[in-house]
Amino acid sequence: MNARTRLEADKRKGQKQADEFNALHPVGTPVLAYPGVRPEDGVDDVLFTHTRTEVQVSACGDLVLWVDGHGAYINFTHVDPVTEGQWHQAQTDHDEATKARRAALLGEIRAYPSRWTPERAAFAMRRLGFKGFSERTARRDLEALVADGHLAPVTEVVVRHYDLTGGAS
Repeated sequence: MNARTRLEADKRKGQKQADEFNALHPVGTPVLAYPGVRPEDGVDDVLFTHTRTEVQVSACGDLVLWVDGHGAYINFTHVDPVTEGQWHQAQTDHDEATKARRAALLGEIRAYPSRWTPERAAFAMRRLGFKGFSERTARRDLEALVADGHLAPVTEVVVRHYDLTGGAS
């Protein structure tokens, strides 16, 4: 069997899986979507969203779909359909975990009030037991603390760090 024949066979098999999924989960189904990697495989974002298209077979044979709020397709294996109640509960749990994580980060910053980079924040949070805390998450948390008025961004040459507002040196 040559590569083209194998690809066509994979596409037919994929189309069968897509048809089964689409029959059970119409467009608009609430989902937890992981654009990068699944949570069990590493740290990345989770989207609390709804399907925007049916599952389709891509040109390379992968099953993909689009979701609201994300500009590119996501691999079918990175989307978990859930009930509306599960969707709301997952979002509530995520929001509470984010608040707790940001409170812990702010506590660390208050103890050592200056020169907080995303790298330093990620290291501190992993040391506190927040497993898989990435620099991207740290940057988002630092920016959220800036927006809430807890931190002031400081840019030196091209390196931005964050200091506690109100007298940090």
